Amino acid sequence: MPPARRALYAFGTFGSSLLQQVVLLWLFYYYAPPPSQGLPVLVAPALLGIAMGIGRFVDAAVDPLVASWSDRHRGPGGRRRPFILVGAPLLALVFALIWRPPDASATTANFIYLSALLGLFFLLFTLVLNPYMALLPEVTRPGRDRVTTAAWQTIFNLAGSAVAFVASAQLAARLGFPLMGLIVAPFGALPLLTASLAVREHPVDGERVPFRVALRLVFGSRRFRIFITGFAALWMGLSMVNLSLALIVTVLMGLPRGAVGTVLGVSVMATLLTTPLVTAAAHRLGTHRALVLAMGAAGVLLPLLAGVGRWPVPVSPAVQGYAVMALAGPPLAALFTLPNTLLADIAQTVGDGRRIEGMFFAFQGLVLNGATSLASVVLGGVLAAFGYDLGLRVVPLLAAGCVAAGIAVFRRFPSDAGVRPRARRRPRDARSR
Repeated sequence: MPPARRALYAFGTFGSSLLQQVVLLWLFYYYAPPPSQGLPVLVAPALLGIAMGIGRFVDAAVDPLVASWSDRHRGPGGRRRPFILVGAPLLALVFALIWRPPDASATTANFIYLSALLGLFFLLFTLVLNPYMALLPEVTRPGRDRVTTAAWQTIFNLAGSAVAFVASAQLAARLGFPLMGLIVAPFGALPLLTASLAVREHPVDGERVPFRVALRLVFGSRRFRIFITGFAALWMGLSMVNLSLALIVTVLMGLPRGAVGTVLGVSVMATLLTTPLVTAAAHRLGTHRALVLAMGAAGVLLPLLAGVGRWPVPVSPAVQGYAVMALAGPPLAALFTLPNTLLADIAQTVGDGRRIEGMFFAFQGLVLNGATSLASVVLGGVLAAFGYDLGLRVVPLLAAGCVAAGIAVFRRFPSDAGVRPRARRRPRDARSR
């Protein structure tokens, strides 16, 4: 793709990141706030974890179905773009409704309402994001072009996260969560719509691969089996921390709610600044090796996060937290950029010419959503069992164990050397991309 079109395609991750990060950042805080904040509890913490788990389960269940539908779809609008154009506005609408529960206190109606909306939100998220990500191996070539495009996606992803951290915190503090959701929603849909209009899908004349055949092709790949097992372990650990970030800032670091965006913004800026270094490392070392090194760095930082406020140094808990967030920049840059690059490479080495890219990203989404569901249930259980102060110190240690397990799995991944993507015929006007 030309550089401008590549940037517009990558811009889609801004919208998906914005909506998802606001949900992950504020859901526990809004529906089950810490007692010290003086806010009403809308759903009990344990039930809140179950509601999030239900939403992720629905997401996981429909992920392969959406992918198979997208892979087999034939139409004038392409295989992927129609899903994004229809799904993005609906996704924004459901996002806005999440922050408007029926009751102002903890009730069964709130639990049922939230469970239903989270299920619908993540269903629509899959309907949009799976086709969007499945475009990556089609509109990029293996190697530098793909890594560079993925790096642009990382930059916009982080920009969406930054807006989620900073803008949502300020909007929620000044206007309340219901108005915050209404204002943020369109800024999530518009980048996705822009991305879908920026790319040109070429007609696909190959056979429509049946679901069961595609399933065998995906899980018949040893590279994919190793990748998804290791990534699932990593994702579960990171999800537990991600879901509890607002609580870590307000409880362990002792800062007010309005500071959540500032603290996380430090991490986002550090990640943005180090993304070019990660891209260079992937070019030099290979995607797999660079990813394992980043996982090792994350495994070292997580115990430091668990000890915020108790370091044997003469600095405040807030400064300790800021330091960890800044140091997390390089590993986060790699963890945002490299997995999808590696998966796109895997998708092009399997299928004997049959186009099932969506199925690879779908089963990645299915497994990772399952890991997130388990992470949310574990987080709710840990907070219920240990309370907020001790529980928020246990969570990063559990996450470090998950990262260590992921590293052990990834050590079995075949070397990048000697792996060639499958050949694929390109139409004569391919250069127009």
